[in-house]
Amino acid sequence: MGNNRGKIYASEYMICNMSHTARIICLCLTIVLALTSCGGGGGGSAPNSGTIPPVQLAAITDPLYADQWHLKNTGQQGAIAPPGLAGEDINVEPAWAAYKGTGVRVAVVDDGLEIGHEDLAANIAANLSHNYLTGGSDPTNAFSDQASGHGTSVAGIVASRDLNGVGGRGVAPRANLVGYNLLQNTTATNEADAMTRGSPDVHISNNSWGSPDNADLNASSITWRGAIDTGLASGRNGLGTIYTWAGGNGGNGNGVPFDNSNYDGQSNYRGVIAVAAVNDQGKQASYSEPGANIWISAPGGEYCDTHTITTTDRSGTAGDNSNNNVGTGYKDYTNTSYTKCMNGTSAATPVAAGVIALMLEANPNLGWRDVRLVLAQSARKNDATDTGWTTGATVPPYHFNHKYGFGVADAAAAVALASGWINVGTQSTYTTALAAPNLPIPDTTATGTLGALVADTIIVAGSGITSIEFIEIIFSSTDHTYAGDLSITLTSPSGAVSQLSESHACPNSVCTPYSGWVFGSVRHLGEAANGNWTLTVRDGGNLDTGTFQSWQIKFYGR
Repeated sequence: MGNNRGKIYASEYMICNMSHTARIICLCLTIVLALTSCGGGGGGSAPNSGTIPPVQLAAITDPLYADQWHLKNTGQQGAIAPPGLAGEDINVEPAWAAYKGTGVRVAVVDDGLEIGHEDLAANIAANLSHNYLTGGSDPTNAFSDQASGHGTSVAGIVASRDLNGVGGRGVAPRANLVGYNLLQNTTATNEADAMTRGSPDVHISNNSWGSPDNADLNASSITWRGAIDTGLASGRNGLGTIYTWAGGNGGNGNGVPFDNSNYDGQSNYRGVIAVAAVNDQGKQASYSEPGANIWISAPGGEYCDTHTITTTDRSGTAGDNSNNNVGTGYKDYTNTSYTKCMNGTSAATPVAAGVIALMLEANPNLGWRDVRLVLAQSARKNDATDTGWTTGATVPPYHFNHKYGFGVADAAAAVALASGWINVGTQSTYTTALAAPNLPIPDTTATGTLGALVADTIIVAGSGITSIEFIEIIFSSTDHTYAGDLSITLTSPSGAVSQLSESHACPNSVCTPYSGWVFGSVRHLGEAANGNWTLTVRDGGNLDTGTFQSWQIKFYGR
């Protein structure tokens, strides 16, 4: 726990083969036309009768805004990389014509937040932040904690103040901010407290952290899950707190499966919105983890010597930008209160949180499930030629990719759809009986011939769920001596496939076995639960064997 997912270490992730050595951590605008109506939507939404008016912004007085390609990508030049691809951004300028996040409160659960920063102070909720070291209301890191800019950078991505003559701007530049420095004192009790603190007045909880990105199974605690469930049930006066969660930085960028967001029991939990990262070309960031649990993508960039995210840093030399990176192949801002080196799913997650803040200003009555559905229906299908895209036979026909979820968040489309959305109402659940096939899993041979597929089918009838919103798949193979060998897929009655696990190496060649492990899948959004569901297991590595012991499905939907 307590892994800052915007900090990417070369020794840990197999992907930081960067040219620079002095800093291996890389914490690392064309006028947009008005968006016309997004049309109707499934899940109880009504056709949106309004439009977003043409963008008529005041004169831009944020000096770093021109560098913020994630907000408006005009093809800005990175440090040594090719320029960005114009239009690969979150399409937020049209939304700002009507909404800037006013009245929406976002909790930044992180390593701290400098509440006195010149570009954040105007948006900080007075005396409502919390310091888990001191018990006080100021979560600003001590100056002695030099690498302490993570939470401050996250906060800036959400809600740096606009039109104030300094810095850049946030996705929701008038949203309200509170900071909880959980990662400086991470205990089970503090984790649970941070998920519910400030309720019901915290609307969005941004979490740019998670379990270690080490390709092993990392379960969440029952205490944390209970706190999330409490937030969903009672947050925002019963509408539910919105939890955005970093999807993980354990990808390795060379096509070899490594970590997967579904190995993290927090990012794959039903109550959070797992966020993946894209670069300035609109493609999967090399570190970003895939997963059947990924809901949405947002810009996170690659590395500082290519192109990352411009945001706030600790004031002066207290944070990550100490302006001492001369000669390393890139150079951060000379004004060390800001950085252009924030990256990771840590950076993508607050972008998504900012978009949600705009949505909640447009329609404060959205329930937590409605927020998810609006994001899924309004997301932009990026990297359209990628072979991982599929389109469900549902109404509406959701497009999905294990790298990107439902696509890149589109702020203008999201607020247009949100403004006319009709809430979907009560959620139903259905849990199947535990199936225990106890089938041996054939081993892959020494010459590389893959083991034969092993499959089992559960027939679902009478579920009452005609539109799935989330699926939990509980799987056990406790006797398999190397769980990383197993590739696991779920196939729905319509033939849609969730890739739950891929064969991969485990850390130090030791794998936590599958013992009632709960996978999450959003791949089947909008499908009906009734019918034949098949779980398929295949061994992809030599020497280790075991048994497909049991599995079970729990459906959430309506």
